Amino acid sequence: MLAAFLMAVAVFWAVTGSKIRLKARSVRLSDEKFDTRKGPGKSSQDLIITLAGGVGLGGIAYAITGTWYFAVPGLCSGTFVLKWWKNKQEEDRKELLSSQFVDVLGQLESAMYGGMNPYQALEDAVPNMPRPARDVFYEVIRRTRTGDTLAQAIESVRKETGWEDLKALSIAIGLYNRVGCDLAEICRHSMEAYEDKESFRSIVSAAVSQNMMTMRLLTGLPFLFIGLARAMSPEFTEPIFHTAEGSFVFFMSSVWIILGNVFTRKIIKNSLGQGV
Repeated sequence: MLAAFLMAVAVFWAVTGSKIRLKARSVRLSDEKFDTRKGPGKSSQDLIITLAGGVGLGGIAYAITGTWYFAVPGLCSGTFVLKWWKNKQEEDRKELLSSQFVDVLGQLESAMYGGMNPYQALEDAVPNMPRPARDVFYEVIRRTRTGDTLAQAIESVRKETGWEDLKALSIAIGLYNRVGCDLAEICRHSMEAYEDKESFRSIVSAAVSQNMMTMRLLTGLPFLFIGLARAMSPEFTEPIFHTAEGSFVFFMSSVWIILGNVFTRKIIKNSLGQGV
């Protein structure tokens, strides 16, 4: 019964865990800092996540199968949990930056309508920008003071941070430097375009989130049923976990379920990233 309970809790967390927030969504100070270090070493938090992920996956595998040879690979999979955690943090950071781009354009537009040139407008607007966008543009200003042009600084920071929205701003400033276009008008029209794009993406994301929840539920149900069947009738499920043929079928079925989830998520994320 304990194994069945642990299995039920594990499946529930796998299905709904990403939707449960124990604190308000915000960016921690350590995440807000613009970091240009190459190849940072592992922190104590990484070790904790790796160990907790390995124990969690091993516990889920043992709760479902009741066998050590399925639990051991789960215990050794903590690095995959760490990779997933870091990818999720990076996606959240990029999503937050993207949501702040309209505010950045609005700050620059207001400053340039006041008669400032792009560099003056950026210096005037940066202190009022939300974080972490403020830290990114502080880095842009720092690079302009070391010899880069404003367009070059924005482009180099874009490549390092992965904030692709900055591409439009670097092109606009490049045009301003070459032909002297009205940068305030460009910011205004860009802001309107991005507002429409984000509004459409929010509608699509709301519809997709429902399908994602259904996918998580359908992913967890087979393992839930197998675990309950093993708890209620061990003799019925014994051939699945204690014979070579049954173990192979269970392993391959699990692999295909996981791969299906991975490919589906990638398709959805790529579609949303292209503004579907």
